[in-house]
Order: sequence, then C-alpha cells, then structure tokens
Amino acid sequence: MGLHGNSMNIRDFIIIMFNLPQERIEKLDTHMSDGTFVAHLQLWSTHPTCELCGGETVSKGFYPYHFKNLDTNGIPTEIHWNRRRYKCKECGCSFAEDNLFTPEGFNVSYPLLDSLIKEFRNVETTIKNVANRYHVSPTSVSLYLDSFLIAPQQPLPENLGIDEKHSSMAKYKGKYLCVFVDNNDRKLVEIFPNRSKSHLTRELEKRSKEDLNRVKYVTIDMWKPYKDISQKFFKTAIVSVDNFHVVKEICQCFTKLRVNLMKQQPHESSSYYLLKHWHWLLEKEKVNLDNEPKYNQHFKAKLNHRQLYFRLLNISPTLNKAYNLKELYRHFNETATEADAEERFYALKNEFVKANIPEYEPVITMFNNWGPEIINSFKRPYNNRKQSNAFTENINGKLNILITVSNGISNFERFRSRALFALNPGIMYSIKSRLTSKKREGKPRGEYKKADKLSISDDNSKNLTDKEDK
Repeated sequence: MGLHGNSMNIRDFIIIMFNLPQERIEKLDTHMSDGTFVAHLQLWSTHPTCELCGGETVSKGFYPYHFKNLDTNGIPTEIHWNRRRYKCKECGCSFAEDNLFTPEGFNVSYPLLDSLIKEFRNVETTIKNVANRYHVSPTSVSLYLDSFLIAPQQPLPENLGIDEKHSSMAKYKGKYLCVFVDNNDRKLVEIFPNRSKSHLTRELEKRSKEDLNRVKYVTIDMWKPYKDISQKFFKTAIVSVDNFHVVKEICQCFTKLRVNLMKQQPHESSSYYLLKHWHWLLEKEKVNLDNEPKYNQHFKAKLNHRQLYFRLLNISPTLNKAYNLKELYRHFNETATEADAEERFYALKNEFVKANIPEYEPVITMFNNWGPEIINSFKRPYNNRKQSNAFTENINGKLNILITVSNGISNFERFRSRALFALNPGIMYSIKSRLTSKKREGKPRGEYKKADKLSISDDNSKNLTDKEDK
C-alpha cells in the first residue's frame, strides 16, 4: 500500500488493523506532516443508549483524540480521531463513544502495544531499541513492561533442574539467585531472590501438595541446601547430581596436584618447563597427540604432542596415577549405564581411596557424601538423556545476556518478569488501561541546608573581595 494511494487502500488498512466494520468509517483523510503519516478519522454515530439510565442520547460534538500506530511502510504513523461525545436526553449525563483503538487515556494503539511487548520474547532486545523502533520514550516502554507482563507462579515440572546465578539482585543478604527450570519442556519455571535453605523452604511451603508431588526427578549441583529441600518437599522424587560438577571437582583437584608438583621443581628444570607450559596436554578433554613434530627450543629437538605428553607423565608416579584416575572417571562418566553405574562407581571410588593422593581427598569426600545422587544421574527417564543441568546452564547464559542488555539491571521484580516472559512460552501479557510501576522506592533525600551553602558562598566572595582590595 503506498502512502499516497487512494482512500480505499487506507480504509482497508485501518479496517484490518483495528478489526473495524467497514460501514463504521464516516470520514478518512490522510497527509504527511514533518515526516509522519497522519490519518484523520471519524466514525458514524452508533446512537448508543445512556450508560447510567438507558435513556436516548444525542450527539453533542467531537473532541480530538490523537494516538500513535504501527509504522506505515516504515514511516511513523499517527491517527487523529474525531471522537464523538453523547448526551442523554433523560438524565443529562454525557460520555464519549467507545474507544476501539487504544486503552483509555493512552496515546498508542493496541496493535502498537501488542507488537512492542512481543519484542521482549527475545532476551537480546533492549528497551532503548524498542523505544526507537516504535517512536515512544524508554520510560514509557519500561512502564508498559511493568504494567502488562504477567508472571504468576508456575506449576512445578516433573523433571526439575535447580541452579544458582550470582547477582547483585539477590536479596536477604545473599549473593545468589536460585533458578528452577523444566528439563523436559526446556523452559524457565521460576527465579527466587535467594538460594538459602530458609528462603526456599518459605517459598515451597506456599505450594500445594499436588504441585510438590508432581516432581519426579530433581537435578542439582553439590549445594547441600538443594538436597535438603528436595528430600523435604519432593518426597517421591529421585535426586541427581549434575555430573559436570563432579568432573569439574576432579579436574580442579588434579590441577592443584600439578601446581603443587611444579612448585617443587627447580625453575630451570625440564619438569618445571613441562608442568608450566604443557600442562594442558593432561588437562584438556580432547587433544590431538599425533600432530606434526615442531622444534622445541627448550629440548633443542623436534617433538610432537605425544612425545611431550609422555615426558609429562614420567615426571612423577603420583602425577601419572592421578592422571589415570581422572581419565578413568571421564571414561566412566561417558560410558556408564543405569544398569552398571552403581557397581562401576564404587569400584572407581575404591581406586581413588587406594591411590592415597592427598589432593584427591576432597574427591573421596564428595564420593562419600554424594554417591547415590551421582549414580542417579545415569538414569535416562526422558528422551534417553542422562540427568544433568546442561539446560539450566543454558538458561543462566541467557540470563547473563538479559542482564548485559539491561545495563546491569538491579530491580529483581522487573528482571524476574522479563526473564520468565522471554524464557517461558506459557507466560502471557495483558494490555490494560491501568498502568503500574515496579520502580523501587529510593532513599529519601537528605535535608538541603541552603543557609549553610549561602554562608560558604558569602565567605568565598568576601575573600575574593579582600584580595581585590589588596
């Protein structure tokens, strides 16, 4: 549709945009004004009855009602509506004709608000970009989000993932938010402002028994309060530890051993050089050991990764043993099944104990405290997937993006509403006439001591005058 097309094109556009019956339009004129496409609209009278007494009414003139609409062919668009007023012959009451275009009192149309809110399904969307795209102020966009995004409590899923997110938005002297996700339907379920046992207990006590009993599987990291609340509230659920955190703990202990060993070597030695610069050959998960040999300045010879790898392992029997245990656990993690996981796990635990490596004591403690939960992670109740918090980590990544594009948002209520709207398709929005703000109350401003500031200014003036006199 061209901007200067005939009025029938404009008429059809408005009929479709606002779902208007064609016969309602009495007048429609268009023109361009300072780069804005302006449509002047007037509707036929519907001769409504009085809103108060039901009496007969008469038209008593018009008053202008201007509002912004979606762009027309990329050009800002306004509609200037001559809104009719009616007066009751019986009681004298007057009222305006029904508003089919905007929430009452707004200067933006329903289609514009609808499109604007839907933009925030994308976590990368910024308020400033949306404000520019729809020709409204960032303050108004924030107010619409506060007013229209509805994020009520969501039902708990069958397969629940629990994780945390470090944030300045955390409340009650905590440093972490707590994130609940649905590992089956791949959506965000809830964000809590604190991950403490006491806070999560208060929140879950608000849930019905039916809701709590819906949870069949829970996947957590090794934060004990998560285990405690899972056992208390999800009594029939199977609790699993995300194996990523188990492998991470073992790798960190191996790195600690490698660093301790390196510090014991003379700085000029080959052992120090290998442990300092080629440790990644033992720490990376997948390394091409059979690359083309390259000249090594330290050894004055051409060596490939495999040759350096063997030199590393020959530095110390303890390093060799620790490395083999680490790799044995990696292999177990990748190949164990629900049927053999328990037997293989406890056999592997015994190997760690027999090795008697001080740096692996935290690993043995982890195995003692979390053995059943580690074994449970090899169950595959849904889509042949092991129980893990991989999706929760994915959600945390998207929450990081949202915080970044929000310029380090610090208002938890706004963050929660927007995050749930973007990351849970079941969260809806409702356009209404009443605007509300989630803006937090700031600290009251201190008393402004005007007299003191004036006296200081007067003293400065006097000093300047004295200097000039001298």
